[in-house]
Amino acid sequence: MALRIASYPVYWATLAFAGFCRMLPESGAAALGRIIGSGVWHFLPEHRKNRARASLRDYFGASPEEGERILRASLERYGPMGVETLREPLIAKDVENHIGYKAHPEAERAFASGKGGVLVTLHSGNWELFGLGMAHYVSAPFATLVRRQQFDAWDKLARKIRTVRVIYPDETRKLYRSVREGYFVNFLMDQGIHNIKDAIPAEFLGHTTGWTPAPATIARFFDVPILPMFIHQEPGERHIIEVKAPIRVPKTEDKDSDLRAATQAVVSVFESHIRKYPEDWNWLYSKWRDVIPSG
Repeated sequence: MALRIASYPVYWATLAFAGFCRMLPESGAAALGRIIGSGVWHFLPEHRKNRARASLRDYFGASPEEGERILRASLERYGPMGVETLREPLIAKDVENHIGYKAHPEAERAFASGKGGVLVTLHSGNWELFGLGMAHYVSAPFATLVRRQQFDAWDKLARKIRTVRVIYPDETRKLYRSVREGYFVNFLMDQGIHNIKDAIPAEFLGHTTGWTPAPATIARFFDVPILPMFIHQEPGERHIIEVKAPIRVPKTEDKDSDLRAATQAVVSVFESHIRKYPEDWNWLYSKWRDVIPSG
């Protein structure tokens, strides 16, 4: 898809800023990230912060003080995350100093099987570093399902930065072909559902919310595992990718029940991670719009 003329200024301005970020020493880049993160907190519209505060209160059970601390940390991390993403070519030269990795033994066996699989994660930590880290530590091919950016220019820049196969939601054939070819395809599962009627219900932080059926459907169809994975930044600036134990989708005569069981197992792992690292998750990504009323 060709760039729209109006997108060129955005594209070149972003490239110029990326070049500036790559010229900085690591300490300077970290300081710039913190400054940008502070700006995110101060300039984000108050009504959006209030929605997130309500989510932290009503769904996470945080006190006002704790909720404010979590929300501020969650928003301010976008500054360092953005700078790190633009500096990926530098990080790629010294991956192990920036990104660590650990995986459940059964997950390692799944990667070595050559059969492909489904990876699932959240908008938590610096998820943009997954591709770089997984390509370095895992021999199996890796792809990621992403939504198209608002501007063509941003799409082009994202494709330049990402080191893995990119699949868009409307590329169903490419998605299935990738798994058939042995790829592990990553889904960011906490994005909103366009049609709640198509969602799979799962209990999440005390409420029944709707989740995409795609990961469980693909895993069941190809008889491959679902591997939850997360990335968390440790003290000292190093990120750690962790791949959890595989989740298998049952294959009985009741397909709907099979998909619900697997999706609930995935969402339960998500909830455990959010409770452990609430500052890592994007509380503005409101899964609460997908709450399914009881009764």
